[in-house]
Amino acid sequence: MAASADLVESVRELVVMDSASALRWFQHDYPHPLARWHHHPEIEIHLITGSSGTAQIGSAARAFGPGALYLIGSELPHNWVSSVEEGEMVRGRDLLIQADPELLIRLADLVPDLNRIPPLLATARYGIQYTGATRERAVQVLEDIRDRRGAMRFAGLLELLDLLAGAATHEREVLSEQIIDAPLGTDDSEIFHRAVTYLHEHLAERVQLADIAHEIRMSETHVSRLFSRATGVGFARTVIRLRVSEACRLLLRTDLPVADVCFRAGFTNLSNFNRRFREETGTTPRAYRAAQMTE
Repeated sequence: MAASADLVESVRELVVMDSASALRWFQHDYPHPLARWHHHPEIEIHLITGSSGTAQIGSAARAFGPGALYLIGSELPHNWVSSVEEGEMVRGRDLLIQADPELLIRLADLVPDLNRIPPLLATARYGIQYTGATRERAVQVLEDIRDRRGAMRFAGLLELLDLLAGAATHEREVLSEQIIDAPLGTDDSEIFHRAVTYLHEHLAERVQLADIAHEIRMSETHVSRLFSRATGVGFARTVIRLRVSEACRLLLRTDLPVADVCFRAGFTNLSNFNRRFREETGTTPRAYRAAQMTE
């Protein structure tokens, strides 16, 4: 299986809003030019409708599957990389809403009923994933907004944000360890996207910094600094997190024994795999699989 991603420029995305609405409702396939490492001023409520893979959100890497729901804050870099066969197309993989956070904050200043929105948007700068009943209700509202017009459309956005703001602690996970204050510029974003694409495609191998530097024709020092700036945690930690994320995906989506999952995710021995997996998830691979299967 190859993690597919187009080698396109991945910098600040220009979100063209609907001139007749304060929000943008959008759906696209995968692969797609917008499916890349990028950031934008608008907040984004993002639903994955098909495929499984790795979500990269700020410094975090998480396995995702159909139904995964996220709130992405302003300027937070993000990307979802699906594990697909070469030439495979996932129709309508991404369903999302984008909106101007400054407009929402100004509105909350005027309307006390919206006082839960500004704290939510502040937390969203780290990225939030939703599960459970909150996710189920939010997905219904998100899908309903597609067919709404006028005031009812914007009311749907406010309803959705209020629902997310009221999520129970066990139904939301804050993802990134830190806010990425200085997203990459145009040239470095393109280079980073190429580097991460190569990393995803060779994750099961003993890929090293020198391999990526050779692939993208940059010095190891430059690539190392690039990963530190883009993710906040550097190259080595990013590799570990991507491998743990891939292991999570395999544990959830396949019946492979844990030992096979270990090696397919790029770890060279079970002891190191179990240690790194516990560091990132707080549990063991077997316990993770069992817990997820019972939800």
